[in-house]
Amino acid sequence: MEGLRQRQTREREARILRAAEALFTRKKGYGRTSMQEIAKRSKLAVGTLYNYFPSKPKILLAIVARDTREGLSAGEAVLKRPPRDPVRAVEKVMDHAIAPYAMHDRELWRQLVAAAMTDPELTEGVFRADRMMIGLLSTLLGEMQARGDLRRGVEPGRAAIALYSAFFSWFFTYLASDSVAFDDVRAQLRASVRLILHGVLAQPPGGPS
Repeated sequence: MEGLRQRQTREREARILRAAEALFTRKKGYGRTSMQEIAKRSKLAVGTLYNYFPSKPKILLAIVARDTREGLSAGEAVLKRPPRDPVRAVEKVMDHAIAPYAMHDRELWRQLVAAAMTDPELTEGVFRADRMMIGLLSTLLGEMQARGDLRRGVEPGRAAIALYSAFFSWFFTYLASDSVAFDDVRAQLRASVRLILHGVLAQPPGGPS
């Protein structure tokens, strides 16, 4: 059972992340937001804020990690009982991976990418999430190869990188223009998955060519 202290800690962390997200996306932007402003909006003392998050990059990473973690967990659940159709299996993992981008204002992700260009701590956090996603896809493809769905000569890790490159490309397309709808990005990503898998599956999608 969760104790009073643990519940208070969890509630304060959630309050801080909500306050920071509002400031980063709808108010001042990541670069112009200070820890003092986050503390004020969170209704906490500045010292208390630093006890929870020692730096602003840590807060931004926590916001992103909160929902990215859910997407990865859902993808790992697919690995336990993947659809028999290999294309559908990869699509499900990709759907879960891209879902967090619809949970936040698009500006938050723009702020993250911009900040990561100059902040090593944020860069490492982003790369860590990338590696986890590639690892998840590689594991799925390896299992597909073991059951004969993936051609023997294909390296699951390299195929995973190709799939993730498509994911990464459509993610930046989504960030680049407000006219690009999330549902369109998801549909285009699925089309990219089918195109890539056509070259690596023992039986291409749709049957023999």
